[in-house]
Amino acid sequence: MRREGKVKKKLYSMKRAAIKTQGKVKGQDIQASSQVNLRVAISQMNSVVGDFKHNANCIKNSLKEAAKFGVDLILFPELTLTGYPPEDLLLKDDFITKNQKTLKNLALGVKEIVAVVGYVEKVKKNLYNSAALLYKGKVIGNYRKMILPNYGVFDEKRYFAEGDEPTCFVMNGIKIGLTICEDIWDVNGPGKQICEDGQADILLNISSSPYFKGKGKARENMIRQRARQYKAHIVYANLIGGQDELVFDGHSLVVAPDGTFVTKGNAFEEEMIYADLKISPKTEKQGIKKSINASIKTYHIPTILNRVSKPVILKREIRRIESIEEIFKALVLGTRDYMKKNGFGKAAIGLSGGIDSALTAVIAVKAIGKKNVVGITMPSNYSSRGSVDDSEALANNLGIRVVSLPINKAMLAYDKIFSKVFKNLPVDTTEENLQARIRGNLMMALSNKMGWLVLTTGNKSEFSVGYCTLYGDMAGGFAVIKDVPKTWVYRLSEWINKNEGNCLIPEKIILKEPSAELRPGQKDTDSLPPYSLLDKVLARYIEEDKGIEELRGVGLPMKEIKKIVKLVDKSEYKRRQGPPGIKITPKAFGKDRRLPITNCYEP
Repeated sequence: MRREGKVKKKLYSMKRAAIKTQGKVKGQDIQASSQVNLRVAISQMNSVVGDFKHNANCIKNSLKEAAKFGVDLILFPELTLTGYPPEDLLLKDDFITKNQKTLKNLALGVKEIVAVVGYVEKVKKNLYNSAALLYKGKVIGNYRKMILPNYGVFDEKRYFAEGDEPTCFVMNGIKIGLTICEDIWDVNGPGKQICEDGQADILLNISSSPYFKGKGKARENMIRQRARQYKAHIVYANLIGGQDELVFDGHSLVVAPDGTFVTKGNAFEEEMIYADLKISPKTEKQGIKKSINASIKTYHIPTILNRVSKPVILKREIRRIESIEEIFKALVLGTRDYMKKNGFGKAAIGLSGGIDSALTAVIAVKAIGKKNVVGITMPSNYSSRGSVDDSEALANNLGIRVVSLPINKAMLAYDKIFSKVFKNLPVDTTEENLQARIRGNLMMALSNKMGWLVLTTGNKSEFSVGYCTLYGDMAGGFAVIKDVPKTWVYRLSEWINKNEGNCLIPEKIILKEPSAELRPGQKDTDSLPPYSLLDKVLARYIEEDKGIEELRGVGLPMKEIKKIVKLVDKSEYKRRQGPPGIKITPKAFGKDRRLPITNCYEP
């Protein structure tokens, strides 16, 4: 996991540990020379939580590929074996036992490569988020994560005990430090002691660091800063893939001591990354005797670097992607993995002719293919001819099947059922919401009968202020754009038309005024301020936790701001009942923002 903000400086009590030296093997350590060449690899892999067989096979395949390239050292992400985050599966003894057995069996297949694998270690009653060192059929070393994050989406202190021993290992005269995700985000964390006091030449960091907009750049800047501060190479391995509401973007890195990039992994892609490091050991370079700081647990690995000719590593072409494309890729990956890992083959989307359902449909097609996406149109008397035509045009552009289920007869049936109870009562939002709930029932019936996963189409702006209907448009299995503000929905749609296909989303859909079309002439602006202003208020109130007075200056009168804040607070009960969706912003609803439904606080 990774740090999302500044961590208060903390002094760590470091337990003094005896130097651990592993059993002898044939051959002796090569004495440190003026320069040692080390080939490292990072397996930017997509783990599945709880699927030990799958995860172990992925590791084995990576090891085989690494061996072909003459790799000396390979890194796998944090908690590779269990998948991340395993959450309360960690409370099951059998889960922990299987994780440990898988590690031992995996070690048997490791030969001439030193592998660093993330797993859960159990010592008596304590669990540790650990990194195992595998070499020549054995688990020869171990490091326990020292800094456990407990903010935002992270709950590590709920499950794990803190490690208290900075750890490194020595191979071929090179001292290499071990850290796990959050350890490196704190400048005064274990990496500092390992590199400065312990004179480590390389610092490894295995991570499962979830994505949000701008996180990749922040991570790059932090890793480069640490490399310069610690005067060491840093090899950073990050997880890739979707897990429920989280997306892990990969974006692994190898950085030189001067902060320059040696190589970088692609974002949102599962791949192997290789780098050749030419190391001049610090202790020898500085003309001092090689020594080991007694407070740093150190393993000696009697390896001999492969001196035979190795395949040439071709220079990687890494294309810098803009933030809006980054968001699109995250949404696609999150949708694909949620469906695949939960066993869904096809998705159903209610097509309204609006921009939200259009964007959701494009993401779904990109994620699982047009043959696996079905568009459902459910027109009523209030649906404009334009919306119906726009839905059909979108479906034709995407090449997806369309099922039309008009709801007029169902609406009449409900009117008849309620005719006596609602007699002499004025028509209001009850009748509007009934339309949405009829549509929700139809979508869920199709899901039950066909086994399709219903993808809901509500955005973060609507979700924030409760501009959505329980058991209506909120009904479904996965909310693809739940954390995407409406203004970003427009930006994404425009980017798609420019980069994914000329007018893939019909221009009329982008240009029309937003409307739920639940009554004649209805527009979103009848109930809400323009989204360009609404999103500014929501970002400050929800993501930055600003108070009422701090929300001034967004272009809205204070009366309107207070109304928005009240809508956000009163809609918590709705959000609790909505489907999961992909985290894109620094603070998403759910684990990121936990507020009581029942409370009398007034900001």
